[in-house]
Amino acid sequence: MAGYLDSIAHPWTIHDIQRAIMSDFTTAQKSIDHTDGGKLWRSIKELDDAIWVFTKSTSDLLDKINEFGEKSKSVEFWHRSNENNSEEYVREVKRYLYYCTSSLMTVVDIARSLNKKWPLEAIVEHRNKFFSTPGLHDFLQKLRNFSSHWRMAQANWVIKSDFQSKTMVASFVVSKEELLEWGDWGVKAKKFIEDEGDFIDLYKVFSEYKKQVLQYYEWQKGALIDVYSPILQPFFNYKKMHDGLHQKMMWNMIMSSIPAGLNPYQYLPRYLSNSQVEYILSFENHSEQQVDALIKILGMEDFCDSHLKAKVMKAFNVSQKNID
Repeated sequence: MAGYLDSIAHPWTIHDIQRAIMSDFTTAQKSIDHTDGGKLWRSIKELDDAIWVFTKSTSDLLDKINEFGEKSKSVEFWHRSNENNSEEYVREVKRYLYYCTSSLMTVVDIARSLNKKWPLEAIVEHRNKFFSTPGLHDFLQKLRNFSSHWRMAQANWVIKSDFQSKTMVASFVVSKEELLEWGDWGVKAKKFIEDEGDFIDLYKVFSEYKKQVLQYYEWQKGALIDVYSPILQPFFNYKKMHDGLHQKMMWNMIMSSIPAGLNPYQYLPRYLSNSQVEYILSFENHSEQQVDALIKILGMEDFCDSHLKAKVMKAFNVSQKNID
C-alpha cells in the first residue's frame, strides 16, 4: 500500500517524514526503504551477508583441517580403538566444503544481480586484478558439483613430519587424477587443475581465495558508495530523520513516565556504553551541560525540541543555578 511520502515529490523534508509517521508509521519506513538509495543499500547488505557466510564457512573448513593436524600428532589418535577418527574428520571436511562452495555460488549470484542493476566502470579489469589466480574461481565454482559425486577417503589426508623441528603438518589434498575423473570442469577450471601439479591442497586454495574475495568486494562496496552517492545520500538523510523522529517519540514517552524523585544515574548503563557513561559523568551532575552531552551522545541534537529538553532537565533535577 502506498504511503503518504509516495504521494509527494523529493526531496522530503523532516516535516514530510513526521506527517508520514503520524499517518502510518510502517508505510513511512517502507517508503524510505523503497527509494533507489534504499534498494541499493539493501542489495549491498545482502551481499555483505552472503560474503560473511562464505568467509565464516571457509574459516570453519580451515579450522577443521588445522584441528585434525593438531590431534593427529597424538599417538593415541591412531589407536585401533579410535579408528573412526580420521573418517569423522573426512566427513567434517566434506560438510564444510559443501557450505563453502554453496555459499560461494550465493555470493556470485547476488553480485551478478547487483552489477546488473548498479554497474561500475572497468569492473572486469578490477575483478581480474583481485582474482589474480587464473582458473581458481572457476575451479571452486565447479567443486561443489564435483564434491557431491566424490567419495573422499583417508588417503586425502597428507601428514608430513619435520624431524628437525619435531613437528607434523596435516594437509587435505585431492589428486589431479581424482579430479580429472569427473568430466564437467570446463576449460578454465581444468587448466587450473592441470597447472597445480599432482595434488591440490584445499587449505591453500581456500585460504588464497578467501583473501581475494575480501579484497575484491571491499573495493566493489567502496566503489558503489562513491559512484552512487547521489542516490545513497538522500536515503541516509531520510533514514536519519526518520530514526531521529522515532527516537524523539520514544524519549518523550520515557521522560513523561519517570516518577518524581527517581535517580536518573542508575539507568544510564541501561541505555549507554561504559565509555558513554564516563563521558556524561565528566560533566557536573544535575547540570545543563550534562543534559546537553546526553542529548548529543544519543544523536538527538537535531530532534530534541524545547519541550523534550525540559523533560530531560526535570528528570536530571537540573537546578536554575546550573543553567547557563
